[in-house]
Amino acid sequence: MRKLGMKDLLVIVLGAFINLFVWHDRNPVGVAFFCAAYALIPGKMLLAMAALFGMAYALPMTSFIRYTGLITTVMAMAAVLKKWRPAGLTPVVMCGLMVLTMVTAGVGYGLAYGEGWQQHMLDTLPESALELAAAFVCYWLFAGMIAWMKGWRPVGRRNMPMKEEAMITKNQLHAFSESFRKLSQSFEVDVSPRGALNDQEMQDIFNAVTEQVCKDCSRCSYCWENVFEDSCESAYEILKLCSERVNMKKKDLPERFRQRCVRSDNFLAEARRMMGLAQTNLSWQNRLAESRLALAGQFGEVADVIGDFSKQISDEPVRKGAPEKQAVHRLAAQKINVRRIAASDRSNGRKCVYIEAKTPKNIEKTAQEAADIIGRVYGRRYLPRPGTASVIGHRWEMLSFEEDVRYRTIIGDARMVRMGEAVSGDSFTVMHMESGQTVLSLSDGMGSGEKAEKESNRIIGLLEQLLSTGFNRQSAIRLIHSVVLSGSEPHTYSTLDLATLDLFNGKCELIKMGAAASFIKNGPDVKKITSEALPPGVLPEPENEVKTVEMVHGDMLVMMSDGVLMGLGQDDDRNEEKMAEFLKSCQAVNPQELANAILNHAMAACHYEAEDDMTVLVCGLYRKPKL
Repeated sequence: MRKLGMKDLLVIVLGAFINLFVWHDRNPVGVAFFCAAYALIPGKMLLAMAALFGMAYALPMTSFIRYTGLITTVMAMAAVLKKWRPAGLTPVVMCGLMVLTMVTAGVGYGLAYGEGWQQHMLDTLPESALELAAAFVCYWLFAGMIAWMKGWRPVGRRNMPMKEEAMITKNQLHAFSESFRKLSQSFEVDVSPRGALNDQEMQDIFNAVTEQVCKDCSRCSYCWENVFEDSCESAYEILKLCSERVNMKKKDLPERFRQRCVRSDNFLAEARRMMGLAQTNLSWQNRLAESRLALAGQFGEVADVIGDFSKQISDEPVRKGAPEKQAVHRLAAQKINVRRIAASDRSNGRKCVYIEAKTPKNIEKTAQEAADIIGRVYGRRYLPRPGTASVIGHRWEMLSFEEDVRYRTIIGDARMVRMGEAVSGDSFTVMHMESGQTVLSLSDGMGSGEKAEKESNRIIGLLEQLLSTGFNRQSAIRLIHSVVLSGSEPHTYSTLDLATLDLFNGKCELIKMGAAASFIKNGPDVKKITSEALPPGVLPEPENEVKTVEMVHGDMLVMMSDGVLMGLGQDDDRNEEKMAEFLKSCQAVNPQELANAILNHAMAACHYEAEDDMTVLVCGLYRKPKL
């Protein structure tokens, strides 16, 4: 059994999130990724668990059970086939198993539908065919991407992160991203749903009906020669009425037509039949168009995710100047031998230093000791980057160090459950990212009680997992929006209030989707931040306007659910100003004290009878002491 490597684990983690891309309770993208990865990496049970974990978030229970069975069947068939193919499963063989299983599962699911299974299979045929085609195409794209990832030479213990290597990696990922982008665009071509039949379709129906009913009628020449215009006008009027009325009767026909036409009953029956067929065909076309548009959106999201991963690969210019030479000498003086050293600057100004180092035998040095020496050279505090070995060994190995953040945060929170409820429908989280950012998020579920709590927890939980895995905020929000939009309860929404505070430069970026106003307080000075964006899942495309605020030492960011503002009075237009006035006069000196003061003020204003859940989240920013 092959041992799992870092690249295999990356594929498995990516698989969990690829399985979040669903449309109409279907998941062709996730199935394609699972099958492609199953053929190319070890740890197949872990891969399956990751795939099902992602599906569990995005699919309703019935669809989740269906795809669980599909994945289980693929794994079972692969296990049986592997006994006959000791060399293993090739991507071609695995693709065949995927297609066979999806077709079999689709037919079996249709037969299990019960009474009316024939009509059900006809109704779902366009989506099923599109799902199979999308899975087939995505399979080969993902197989190529995973095979290329398996051939990476990652930044490891013996490889210095150089600009050339980074550029190659970024270009390869960019190429895969563009492949999915083009695939998305191809699904968007001329697929807009239509509300009515076009002129050509109406003309075709007119010709078919008149040909079938009138061609051997004794009065055909009279109707279509002597009173041609009136016959055409009457026929088109009947077709229009048939499109508007499902059960149109003879008495609904134009009076002049009934008096003249000796086959009015046959004409009406044929018109209804042909118009019904045309309407059914239009409905199929619209469903196919909607499905293609949904798939186009999902492919676009995959393209964005892969593109975001490529952006995270640093290709900044590498420096090797006087400070680096000085660092080598100082490290050597402390028995840390350096063979190579390089430094680079990130986009936010944060500096990174890379060294290839070892220590003599019988001497041990920690990475933090090396970081302290480097910090004294540059006049800033440095820390070992996540993933760097904590102890410098006796063999050459790569170590990475980054400039420590300049700020720290202190968090305060206060909550109150709506009167008569046992649990709060508000959920929040505070994340301290390895990138040197503090992320605060608050979600207010629609209504109150357990249902609201479930929805807000789902939003916050998914956000935590996406951000902790390395997705940026925009991609995370689009994924959350997609999950909510395609969920089993489309009319249940939760707000999202997201603040990202860069502890290196103090920049705070806020995204509000249906959320209440936030405030930044510095003594008597108060700044209000609002947005008109709607919650995730309300619109076809998410509204996520980013508001940027520069915070300084002593600033406190105040986030709250709308229940806090509602407690201040029924005049919604004035509540934000009331809160700003209170914050100006409040003498609280730390975040927790301020959070408690805000909640107590809101509760007192509503006579301690909360009509909605109340949550206050306060983050204070404070400068770290200099080195």
